[in-house]
Amino acid sequence: MNPNEGRLQTAEHILNKIVEGMVLGYKMVICRFSTDYGVLEVESVDDLTGFNMLEFQDKVNRVVAKALPVTKYVLLREEADKRFDLRRLPRSVSEIRIVDIEGFDARPCKDPHVENTSEIGRFLISSIEKVGKDRYRFTFKVTEAA
Repeated sequence: MNPNEGRLQTAEHILNKIVEGMVLGYKMVICRFSTDYGVLEVESVDDLTGFNMLEFQDKVNRVVAKALPVTKYVLLREEADKRFDLRRLPRSVSEIRIVDIEGFDARPCKDPHVENTSEIGRFLISSIEKVGKDRYRFTFKVTEAA
C-alpha cells in the first residue's frame, strides 16, 4: 500500500459528502488514486467550475481538524441494503465493508483508510474541471499537517 492511500481515500469520503450536500443533481461517478493525488469525478446540474474550490477545501480541512475516529465494520448485504445504495456492487457480494467517519458520514468501501481524520494532514484541491456534460473532475492531494 502506498503511504498516502489511506489518507487520500478518507479525504475523498469527506470531499464526496461535502460536495453531495452543496450541489444540485449530485452523483458520484468514479474515484481513483495515484501515489500522490486523488481524482473524484461527479455529475451535477450545477456548474461546479463556478464554485470556489477553496470553499470545498476549507470545509474538508475543518472536518479533518475535528480528529474524528474512522471505524470499519462489515454488514451482511441485506442489512447494508437498508442503509446504503448498493447498486454499484455485484449481487454476489454478501458482506459489505462500511467506513464510518464518526458523526459525519458512513458509506461502503473496501479500500484502506486512516483510523482518525487527523492522520489525513492538509487537504488541497488542485483543480475542478468540466470533463463532459454535467460531469466534473476534482483533483486533490494531501500533505503533512502544517
